[in-house]
Amino acid sequence: MKIRFLIYGMHCTSCAAAVERAIRKLPGASGVYVNFATKVLMLDRDPERLSPDQIAEAVKEAGFEAREMGSAAREIPVDKEATAGYFLRFLTALFFSILLFHVAMHPEYAEYLLQMSPPQLALLQLLLLAPVIGAGYTFYTSGFRSLAKLSPNMDSLVALCTSAAVLFSIYLLFRGEYVHLYFDTAGMILSFIMLGKFLEARSRSKASGAVRELMKLTPETARRVEDGREVPVIVSELKVGDVVRVRPGERVPADGVVLEGDSSVDESMLTGESMPVLKRKEATVIGGSVNGNGVLLCRISRVGTDTTVSRIIAMVRDAQGSRPPVARLADRVSGYFVWMVIGIALLTFCLWFFAAKAPFSHALEFMLATLVIACPCALGLATPIALIVGIGRGARLGILIKNGTALEAAGKLTCIAFDKTGTVTEGHPVVSEVRTEEGIPENELLALAASAEKNSNHPLAEAVVKEAEKRFLPLQMPQQFQELPGLGLSCVLDGKEIRIGNAELMGKDRIAVPSGKETDPVIHVATDGKYLGSILVTDPLKTTSVEAIGRLQGLGIKCVMLTGDHPESAERIARQLGIDHFQAQLLPGGKAEAVRFLQSHGERVGMVGDGINDALALTQADVGFSISSGTDIAMESAGIVLMRNDLREAPAAVALSRATLRIIRENLFWAFFYNLICIPLAAGVFYPWLHWRLSPIVGAIAMAFSSVSVVLNALRLFRFRPVERVDVPVK
Repeated sequence: MKIRFLIYGMHCTSCAAAVERAIRKLPGASGVYVNFATKVLMLDRDPERLSPDQIAEAVKEAGFEAREMGSAAREIPVDKEATAGYFLRFLTALFFSILLFHVAMHPEYAEYLLQMSPPQLALLQLLLLAPVIGAGYTFYTSGFRSLAKLSPNMDSLVALCTSAAVLFSIYLLFRGEYVHLYFDTAGMILSFIMLGKFLEARSRSKASGAVRELMKLTPETARRVEDGREVPVIVSELKVGDVVRVRPGERVPADGVVLEGDSSVDESMLTGESMPVLKRKEATVIGGSVNGNGVLLCRISRVGTDTTVSRIIAMVRDAQGSRPPVARLADRVSGYFVWMVIGIALLTFCLWFFAAKAPFSHALEFMLATLVIACPCALGLATPIALIVGIGRGARLGILIKNGTALEAAGKLTCIAFDKTGTVTEGHPVVSEVRTEEGIPENELLALAASAEKNSNHPLAEAVVKEAEKRFLPLQMPQQFQELPGLGLSCVLDGKEIRIGNAELMGKDRIAVPSGKETDPVIHVATDGKYLGSILVTDPLKTTSVEAIGRLQGLGIKCVMLTGDHPESAERIARQLGIDHFQAQLLPGGKAEAVRFLQSHGERVGMVGDGINDALALTQADVGFSISSGTDIAMESAGIVLMRNDLREAPAAVALSRATLRIIRENLFWAFFYNLICIPLAAGVFYPWLHWRLSPIVGAIAMAFSSVSVVLNALRLFRFRPVERVDVPVK
């Protein structure tokens, strides 16, 4: 049973690692992951062995607070660091740090202006530092508490660094030394780190904007119709079966079906489709979509967590909180990073003071710079922040990526297999051509066939009837109607015996049929033993299929088609799509076996499908793509859902996944490179040869902006745009 908690009090990835370690020790807990970027704990628990209260208590014992997230998935973490109160504390720290810095760096002016002696100026520095420490008190409460629990975090490094600087300065005061104090160093370090954390929190908040925008879609009230009257109600009070009226410009309160009215509805915030969708009687409407200029009377079909908006929010939130395989190394390193830094800092001090015989103040500066410049946050944020932005951007484009594993797999695909019916084709047959014998009008033959097929539920019969209705042809009611399974049907119209069906039926009645090489179904029509003509029925390609295949091939991805249809029909569709490889007459297990065969030959395979018969192949593939108009089973089996029923979303999903992986690699490189270079620089490794020396204040600035730079780099994904068009000639 999956459960989620919001975690309060975490300040870096070491905090997240401490929570993970505490929860993993609990019996009945598995799949434990704490996402520092979203401040969410996710785990699977055994309800018989582990309760939510036990989890919350374990988090509390680790030094943090936990609150269980509701199943409605309409909660997102509120980052307390981004509040106005925190910003006010930062301004307080900055103001007094600037005063402290001027007093410390220009004692001659301060002594002249304030008429103070050096001892008094030193005490003034200590007094100016007090409000700075007060503003940044959380560094000390969190840092030392974590250190006492042997789970030091980023705050522990800041607390140790600034405390060492302050205590050494106080020691100098007692010795009567009033110059080269480190009060200003401690103050500036705290101020710059507070600035960095504030900017980081603001940027992380922006990264979660997609979920917040989805949460704003559902209106607060609805107009429920009761006994012909409109009664305003809160949306949460709606029940399945309620009838609501949606006026022009209002949002649909919940998923439903149109009972009356015609209107165009804007579903762009849910599907990414910019064009409004025409809604008439019996059409489905999605909660959160915006009604156009008509009035709609709708019956509610889904409420609460079952609505499309709530399911999308849950899917996006879960995906943003997941851990992709690429993040495992960084998470392992960041979990032990703080201990490594503390060890390196102590080693730095000992080597400079005892081995190099450097002055105590110099050894202390090297140690302080080492403590403050290391940044485990950049390592821990590198992957999750890119994941949050990338998956959020996908949601805005109508591409729902269920988890980080699916995103990573999509970015590494080398081959994509497509189902045919309903995926690359419309999924419903239409009349493409009416052929008649000499002297017989086309519409007359079509009207005759449609009248005979009127009572049939066969898909081909429905296509004929729809074409006749489209042409506004008058239809008659057939008599003595009889279905002939596998052959066609017979009936009587105006006293004439009508036979409609395949060539085998015509052969049984010894009716001559013109030879043809059609790969699509042909309906033959005869009256009283006389052949009248035929109707060709096809399953047309979707208008976007050819372009989608062209885009994927442009990305270097091999495309194949797997279908249960006849080889001749499959070959025709493959030729039109520009696909060289296809397999036909496959059962559901055969599609999965075909995917497995491709994987065994080194291909990383994606599968695009929409039906129950595609579920096995979607599961077998490295990542499955489900069309939103498909079955619920297909959507559950897939790792990526294409909300617009547009195949062009498949190459867009691949391109977005590649872009996100590229950002993750850039972030990881920067985080590792930053620490690999800056820690030795701060420790003074280059000082004996190049005289490069890093002050603790500069180290604090570098640390503060290292994590900010990682977040800002991830935010570039908001500018991602899929390829607009690829011209591919139809074969």
